[in-house]
Amino acid sequence: MDSITQAALGSLCGEIMMRKQLGWKAPAWGFFFGTLPDLDILISPFLAPLDQLGWHRGLSHSILIMLLASVAFGYFLAKIHREKGITPLQAGGFVFLTWSTHVLIDCFTTYGTQIYEPFSNTRVTLNNIAIIDLCFTLPMLLALLIVFFFKKESTKRTWIGRGAMLWLCFYTSLSFYFKHLATTHFEERLADEGITPSRMITAPTLSNIFLWRMLAESDGHYYITYWSIFDQQDRRDPIDKIAHGHDGLGHFAASAEVQKLIWFAQGWHYVARDTKDSQRLLIVDMRFNESHTTLRKIPTFAWHVTHHNNSYQFQDRSFRKDIPVKETLHLLWERISGRAPRWMDGSWPWEAQK
Repeated sequence: MDSITQAALGSLCGEIMMRKQLGWKAPAWGFFFGTLPDLDILISPFLAPLDQLGWHRGLSHSILIMLLASVAFGYFLAKIHREKGITPLQAGGFVFLTWSTHVLIDCFTTYGTQIYEPFSNTRVTLNNIAIIDLCFTLPMLLALLIVFFFKKESTKRTWIGRGAMLWLCFYTSLSFYFKHLATTHFEERLADEGITPSRMITAPTLSNIFLWRMLAESDGHYYITYWSIFDQQDRRDPIDKIAHGHDGLGHFAASAEVQKLIWFAQGWHYVARDTKDSQRLLIVDMRFNESHTTLRKIPTFAWHVTHHNNSYQFQDRSFRKDIPVKETLHLLWERISGRAPRWMDGSWPWEAQK
């Protein structure tokens, strides 16, 4: 998830585990260790653009590094605060909790987290919470702000911290329950349409767990539609059918870089040949929620790949700069509420180019 959420969750772990011994230093250490795994981005400027995709949420988010860091930093933390009675076991458990909760909530999102590195580059995705979810983050931030008005021995401070943690557990559990409802709904929709998917993803939309997006694959096509828990029973959004275009890769499929894009997209890639240049194509990662206006559907991750002089050149093709933020957020709120009848009317960028 976003860095603010990761840091706040680490601070909350420190508040709950070591506040009575360390006071304000406990959430401060939690902030540090909750942020530490994401400092892998400091290496990103020294990597090729495509290598950055595999580096972020890679080794620093693995179970192996999590365990090693818990031992090393636990010993270091206990040594610094030994006069406070902090033992290596307690400190190691604290580091493990902050690190593991960071990795866990990253696994909640669609982006994917390589927890098995360096033994496997499989990206784990649970698809139950969006990368940014204010309902998850803001109550935690509010609780952390309030606790600093109480002394470290305060019983009220204890319950505020515990209440924040209970909210996070409840909200996460609710997200899995809503995901189950959405998945059941989408399976029934596909069956009604006579579509038998070979695989399917159900994921929430930006900053909520009420509006869900389906991405399914069957017979060379992707199928996309939406469902909100506030939808009327008779509402049926159209199912967007898109030929995924994998056959259009041609000789591009031999490129190791193209294969890296396909790996990042977990095989959920859309391929479109450039009608004006036969040696250029567009690759889109279809897993991520597109932004909607009444006229357009705007994908999150896309790349242009050009074959030139026996090499393949890559360029990030960001459509996000074209997003009218106010209109998009308004339409999203309308759709969450079960309205927005024109939600699926917009065209994809490659359709506009035809």
